[in-house]
Amino acid sequence: MLTLLDEQYAPITKRIGFLRVPLDVAAEGLAAWRHELHGKAAAEPVDGDLPSALRTLEPLTLTVRPRELLVATRSDWTAYFDCGANGSDPISAVGYLSRRLKCSGLAICSAPHTLGTGLEVGGRYGAVQFELFGPEWTDFINYVRTVSVAHDGDSRWRFDAAGQVQEFEDVERYALRRVRDRFTSEMLASYCAALGIRPFDPDFYAGPGVLVTSPAPDAPELTLQDAQERLGIKPGVAAQIPG
Repeated sequence: MLTLLDEQYAPITKRIGFLRVPLDVAAEGLAAWRHELHGKAAAEPVDGDLPSALRTLEPLTLTVRPRELLVATRSDWTAYFDCGANGSDPISAVGYLSRRLKCSGLAICSAPHTLGTGLEVGGRYGAVQFELFGPEWTDFINYVRTVSVAHDGDSRWRFDAAGQVQEFEDVERYALRRVRDRFTSEMLASYCAALGIRPFDPDFYAGPGVLVTSPAPDAPELTLQDAQERLGIKPGVAAQIPG
């Protein structure tokens, strides 16, 4: 299964957001929004490679996300990560900023299904998700298109697709009998590539970055290692999981 950096920085990299604007525009928009919400926000430049930038999100936190990272890429998209100890949650930020900045946005998820495999303590529920946003209101907020295969946490896999079908989609796959085969991480990578994004290629995240910080109530804090142990994440396992 395709993931970013072989999950060395999961859960941060479980979900990734993208905004189709330059880094400075994304940073200004995010910082202004956080200032409006919290009365205070700061934006600091971040240099170095992607692993170094991701480390600036520590400590990871539960329930709140006072640290958010934006990273310039080798295309016209800016990437988004945050400090959530259960994984980045780009949907609200990307969805809102797409409207505010009048741009396209994308949120993706690629999480290996390790439950029952014996590869991780406890194991995790898997998911592959593609959520495309636009600058205008649609039938559902400003979602343009969503495609998803995810384990329901009970006993089965579920496939969902809604919105306007995009020309790059392999819609014939959606009718396959095995649900997990209807939308794979390889298909997710292909859909992203059609938009000019290489989400699982570390070299794509060229930098620099901007760390946006805002006030937050006291919340439990964890190191990246603590968060991985808490969730049972074993870096490198994703490469052994199909799809």
